[in-house]
Amino acid sequence: MRKRRKAAAPRRTSGNPPANGEAQEPTAPSSTVQTPSKASFELRFTTDAAADIQALDGSVRKQLRKVLEKKLAVNPEGYGLRGALANYWKHEFGNHRIVYRIYLERRVVAVCAVGVRKQGDAEDIYRKLAAVAESGRLAEQIAAVVRKLLP
Repeated sequence: MRKRRKAAAPRRTSGNPPANGEAQEPTAPSSTVQTPSKASFELRFTTDAAADIQALDGSVRKQLRKVLEKKLAVNPEGYGLRGALANYWKHEFGNHRIVYRIYLERRVVAVCAVGVRKQGDAEDIYRKLAAVAESGRLAEQIAAVVRKLLP
């Protein structure tokens, strides 16, 4: 006859209150993207990036959400950009690109644009963002994101 094993104690989930004086993890502010517990970067969006995301098809938004939660919030370093977009990074998913800036000291990723890569086309994400950067509007939007981080 086989012996039965004792049932393991139930695992405590993050939704349960801490027991025996355990420290509870701080919760993220509501203005940030909810990411898995292993996330180490807070995601912030410029107004243009938020508009870009709203304009995307629902299936593309789902893909974008996965990339934001599993890649950018955890390990944001991707491919560095050059020229007018130096100090910005890109991440590719499908035929879309995310252009963002990393603030290591604050552990923040500021998403600046999301769009389709159409090489040679005036609607190309890099051309559009370079024009916004040259106009100064991108710097204003990044400054607004950074101001929200200050105490």
